[in-house]
Amino acid sequence: MTTRATPHFWLIATTLMLIFLVGCRRPYPQLPKEQLKFIQGIRTAANTRSKQRVDAVEQGIEKANTAGEIPPETYQILQDLLEDCSNENYRKAERKCVLLLKDQLLQ
Repeated sequence: MTTRATPHFWLIATTLMLIFLVGCRRPYPQLPKEQLKFIQGIRTAANTRSKQRVDAVEQGIEKANTAGEIPPETYQILQDLLEDCSNENYRKAERKCVLLLKDQLLQ
């Protein structure tokens, strides 16, 4: 007699695999508190899907980078978020901002 896996088993197994994969992401590094305002600005721009806000935040980031206020690693993270917004991947950019801010609280 052969046994078949019930549909509930496959549903549970798939759910557990998704939870495991989402939970295994690499956390963002700890950022200086001064840089968190840029993350919030990008999140707001992504949430409102406003190209003008994205441009304003980008100008602020460039100005701070020129003044040497942003470490290179942080600048690269900010550029990646701005690139998502520029490509109109607002949902992805906002999700990354939320995860980044959550990682700042957990560390």
